[in-house]
Amino acid sequence: MTRDEQDEQPQGAVGEQRRGGLLDGEGGSHDDGGDEVASAEKLASRRRTRLLRQRIVFAVVVLAVFAAGTVGALSWTGRWTPGGTPSAGPSPGPSCAVAAPPALLVPAEVSVGVLNGTTRRGLAAAVAAELRTRGFVVTRTANADVAGGPVTASVRYPPPLYAQARTVAARVPDAQLAEDPAVPGVELVLGDGYAQLLAEGALGNPVAPAAPPAPGC
Repeated sequence: MTRDEQDEQPQGAVGEQRRGGLLDGEGGSHDDGGDEVASAEKLASRRRTRLLRQRIVFAVVVLAVFAAGTVGALSWTGRWTPGGTPSAGPSPGPSCAVAAPPALLVPAEVSVGVLNGTTRRGLAAAVAAELRTRGFVVTRTANADVAGGPVTASVRYPPPLYAQARTVAARVPDAQLAEDPAVPGVELVLGDGYAQLLAEGALGNPVAPAAPPAPGC
């Protein structure tokens, strides 16, 4: 082996060593980069898990507050009591609407007794005859057991015969309706203020005295 060959051998070995070192260094750099990527992925995963837990806790808190508010509102309004069942709400109060008076009947559907509450002789008979000509069924004529007073007339009636009584009173100016469960039927009691019946084309619109309002109206 010549001297030149001896000198070239170490230089080749040294080159190989250098190239090997460079390769080893490059491999080490690649390993460090992989560790950094793995660490970043783990950190991102932890953040996602923490965010998901926070959202779950927030949703649970919101639902709890909503449920507590609903229970409080139902308890305040009396529609629910703890350990009980929800109520249907307050019961409706009494009806305060004023009922419309019944329509006037056909005279032939009305039976009436005519009573003279004045000192004028034959007044009940004369009025009864006029009522018959208009189609009313006159059941009797007589003197009233009490004076009719200064009014034109009063019409007494049991509660079921209100419509009949109103039909009679519509023929007498300013007639007063008086409910009386003791009378057997409709009775027209003539008073000192009576003059004559109203014409059929000019009937009045008598209304019974208003009953006391129901409690709560």
